[in-house]
Amino acid sequence: MSFKLPFWSPSQAEAIIFDWDGVIAETKLDFSGLREKYYDTRRAMLLEDAWRLTPDRHAALMSELEGIEIGGAMNAAPVPGIMDVIHWTEENGIPWAVVSRNCRKSILIAARVISIKLPDIVRSRDDGDCVKPDPRALAETCAALGADVAQTLLIGDYIYDMIGARRAGMRGVLVREKTAADWDEWLECVYGSMDELQRELDEPGEITPWEYLELVQRHGRDFLRSTVEITARVPDCEKTQINVWLATAASFGVGAFAAPDVVLSPRAWKKNRQFDPRFMGAPLSDAIRDFLRTRFPLVSVVPDDAPAIDLPSDPNQIENFLLSMAKLDG
Repeated sequence: MSFKLPFWSPSQAEAIIFDWDGVIAETKLDFSGLREKYYDTRRAMLLEDAWRLTPDRHAALMSELEGIEIGGAMNAAPVPGIMDVIHWTEENGIPWAVVSRNCRKSILIAARVISIKLPDIVRSRDDGDCVKPDPRALAETCAALGADVAQTLLIGDYIYDMIGARRAGMRGVLVREKTAADWDEWLECVYGSMDELQRELDEPGEITPWEYLELVQRHGRDFLRSTVEITARVPDCEKTQINVWLATAASFGVGAFAAPDVVLSPRAWKKNRQFDPRFMGAPLSDAIRDFLRTRFPLVSVVPDDAPAIDLPSDPNQIENFLLSMAKLDG
């Protein structure tokens, strides 16, 4: 079964990135002792916050961390149901990879223990200059898979996985029996087990993308179905703060923007400072595409000669305008 954009299902992924611990291998790692010893029990990110430590304590932390990971790997077990999910992935010809914050040695040991053949692409914290939830780790993996980030699915079991998905503009699925209350705002969809995810793959349901959840709660799916068909003409970027205009229009489901064939001038950039400065002197369409890429990954940017409508230049009037259009169409 396929769904019309923007609605989706994990079964439609062009590529899948799996976390390792808790997703493929269950190693029952407990880092609470490290947080107590090195971070005074603070809920620190072990890797990212390590720069705060002295060189000696940093080296000691990394040594102990690797020891815990290898100890867990030697007693690993496959996560119940994961082999069926991987089999489904391979049977459907979907490229997949593993991206983990663990050391590579522990992944290789655990893979031998649970008798799983690793994919060609396995990214550990020993590979590359960044680790998940840094979006570069996921984007570089997608590039290696030959997949579009926006059409790639990340399967994880921890908050870092979902943070990484949000930062990268990627679809994210959490597979975990229980979640913490403060995770809710990061979540797109949750399955209590791999068996539940497998049932979704076999009998897909229509899922609302994370970026449109609040919109659907307010106005319903039919409203989103109508607005996603709209191509809106981008106003003059030297007269309108179009980064705010774009974010507002996209948040109400507008599916495409027709950008004028102009460059982003310094004057226009000063009015739209949320655009990356590297796009000054580049086509405005490139700056818009970059701005929307992780915020609204399913939105497209089209040439200015495409059929398009004019929305109000005042972002505060866009919602009512689109509501009126939806009523007229109804």
